[in-house]
Amino acid sequence: MASGYGNQLKWNEVAKFKADLMNVPHRWRGVSVQSVSVRCRELGMRPEDIHQIQELITKAQAGRRLIPQKSYRGFKFKPEVKPPAETGILRTSRSW
Repeated sequence: MASGYGNQLKWNEVAKFKADLMNVPHRWRGVSVQSVSVRCRELGMRPEDIHQIQELITKAQAGRRLIPQKSYRGFKFKPEVKPPAETGILRTSRSW
């Protein structure tokens, strides 16, 4: 969407990205920050925006909590990504 605004991320795009990082963490596990940066550069994004995206991914992968604006807290990018199968994990009554 940034391409329609002179390749600058808008605040709501950042909020959507934060929400997806928090709501669909399995989508971002194992994703290389470097590969995302390369793709952003290929799309012609500004260095400041690439840096911001790198920081958000790094924080989310480190287990930090990102807080998007209230209206975007439930946002998830499409396509929907199912969590990996949880095999061999011991569950308790509190897990359900």
